[in-house]
Amino acid sequence: MRQAEWTEPIGAPITRVEGADKVTGRAVYTADVRVAGVAEAVLVGSAISAGRVRSIDTTEARAARGVLAVLTHQNRPAWQGQPSIPYYTETRLPLADDQIHAGNQCVAMVVADTLEQAEHAASLVRVDYEHREPVPTLDAARPSAYPPTGPYVARFPAGYQRGDFAGALSSAAHTVDAEYRTAAVSHTPMEPSVTLAWWDGDRLTVHDSSQAVHVHRASIATAFGLPAERIRMISSLVGGGFGNKSYVFGHTLLAPMAARVVQRPVRLNLTRKQAFTGTGHMPETIQRVRLGADGSGRLTALGHDSVNPTPPVDDRHETVTRSTHAFYPAPHLLARELVAKVNMGMSVAMRAPGDTPGQFAIECALDELAHEIGIDPVELRRRNFSEKHAHTGKPWGGNRILRCYDLGAAEFGWASREARPGSMRDGDDLVGFGMAAGIRAEHATAARARVELTADGRAAVHTATQEIGGGTLTTLVQVAASGLGLRPDQVRIEAGDTDLPPGAPTFGSMTSGSTGTAVQRAAENVRSAAVRLAVQDPGSPLHGLAPEAVAAADGRLFARDDPGRGERYADLLARHGIGALRDEGRYDPLTAEANPFALATFGAHFTEVRIDRELSRVRVVRHVAVFDCGRVLNTRTAENQARGGIIFAMGGALMERQVADPVSGRLITPALTDYHVPVHADIGDIRVRFINEAETNAHPVGAKGLGEICAIGIAPAIANAVFHATGKRVRDLPITPEKLL
Repeated sequence: MRQAEWTEPIGAPITRVEGADKVTGRAVYTADVRVAGVAEAVLVGSAISAGRVRSIDTTEARAARGVLAVLTHQNRPAWQGQPSIPYYTETRLPLADDQIHAGNQCVAMVVADTLEQAEHAASLVRVDYEHREPVPTLDAARPSAYPPTGPYVARFPAGYQRGDFAGALSSAAHTVDAEYRTAAVSHTPMEPSVTLAWWDGDRLTVHDSSQAVHVHRASIATAFGLPAERIRMISSLVGGGFGNKSYVFGHTLLAPMAARVVQRPVRLNLTRKQAFTGTGHMPETIQRVRLGADGSGRLTALGHDSVNPTPPVDDRHETVTRSTHAFYPAPHLLARELVAKVNMGMSVAMRAPGDTPGQFAIECALDELAHEIGIDPVELRRRNFSEKHAHTGKPWGGNRILRCYDLGAAEFGWASREARPGSMRDGDDLVGFGMAAGIRAEHATAARARVELTADGRAAVHTATQEIGGGTLTTLVQVAASGLGLRPDQVRIEAGDTDLPPGAPTFGSMTSGSTGTAVQRAAENVRSAAVRLAVQDPGSPLHGLAPEAVAAADGRLFARDDPGRGERYADLLARHGIGALRDEGRYDPLTAEANPFALATFGAHFTEVRIDRELSRVRVVRHVAVFDCGRVLNTRTAENQARGGIIFAMGGALMERQVADPVSGRLITPALTDYHVPVHADIGDIRVRFINEAETNAHPVGAKGLGEICAIGIAPAIANAVFHATGKRVRDLPITPEKLL
């Protein structure tokens, strides 16, 4: 490659480094890991959602062929500690006692030589229950709602307040007061969660479909009373997570327990039904939004109340107001979150926790306000733009939402929208245009990475990040290649293993900014070491130059003002007899409190729906999204990630809903036969654009998170388009045909 042909790796649309393995079947997920002598474990779920186990008879199960053990609350080994919330999801450990709090709660675990033997033996476990009347739904529990307490509230506030909300609302020129509902929805990753564990003396190895191996290792260590360094946790590839693999659930602790009891490796692979009921979900919410505005549409009062179900064990509030206080600068605000006890499993973070349901309500209410005042919905949002975080007063590290509006409206053709609802038609179709904005707080955490440059001029990245399908391995390779001046195909990566330096967890949209910066610094440290070696070496063409006068590209170091003067890494290292240069990069970001800037990602969505007047089925035929997510590390993987997030959110807007039996409280949609998700035929044209400007106020690498912001704002854009098409306001997700009849 000639110097003139050198291409900067960051931003290049290269294919995924693990892509060929995935499409040829060579990729190894946790369920694919092969270990000699592995036994299989199967969980037995409760047949009731409230009560206690009066007795449990495992006689037949233990006598069945191939069975190695049957564990219940009566005979399991003792837990040695209680892992902390939230990364272990509740303060009750699996098989802790005889109490039943939710349907399909684990009451026994069978371990056998084969999966078929374990499944058969599990069917032989006989449980006698003492039934109690469950609280089956949020509507049933709502009269008893209360402010949450406990460890979740300690991490995430349950509300915000400023000014005199009641006074400002009563004097507002224009008001909106409406109730919005979002359904309980499931993560439904393609891969149900899997754990494989074995012991070697007092050392434990755990393969798990985990989004955070270092964080989860700590929870396991606490439960078993072990120093963390005695546990090795590996997450090879994850077949989708969307949040539910951000946590340690009971199965991840039960597999090591079973392995210790039977003295063999044990694999526990959850069924699809167990994935629905035992690895979390986004809870249903009921929200009330009250807006007050002056005659021009500028907000003067903003009220946001919410209630969501929480299980009997712990209070977990869905943080729907987490961005309400930040984005729109209403001087008077009241935001409150309540919970109500329901016999259900614990809800957890799901793409994007709090913001997806919360901004559905806020953005729909803004559309209602725009309609009442008679101004364009984009213009209303423009009039409520702020250069500062509305609550803290800190300047945004970067907020390009106005440019998102401009680019999205132009790309979509928003100017052709006729304002009057129901006025746009095409044959038998009612046509609607809708839009919404989105914001997601930018998070960061400490991260480390090691980079080594070997004598053949190639490099390796080592960091315990996790590849969950978004392209993390590829973008980190690109960051390292950029820092070293190599082509991406000259860099390999090892990840997903606690034997490696701890990268950021792959949740909270933290990987690009946090682990990306650690990799960038490690690569720059190695390049600087090579430069120092060269400029101090009389045998190098670069001898005597100042280090800052040397650049790197295409696997060679060269003088900035004379690119022909230089040498390849391989020649430099060979001359010195060095097998590898290696160094570590660290990123220790400021806390949100210490940071002088407020940090967030932003998005604007424009959507076109068509609704047949006879069928009342909503079809999203066109969607344009524009994101301000800092520097885009790979345009191909970013567009793929964004489209996936948009489709993900379309499912929640139009079809996805977990349904509990109104009497028993048991989930009646725990399978993809009943729980509908979008398929190709449901998806129209989706166009994604990025502002694509580095934001070093957020992270030195310039990138911000994309995995969550891309799912925020889609549902309200669709709902607002439905109103524009029909004149009917649907405030209850999902928007299914019967709601339009």
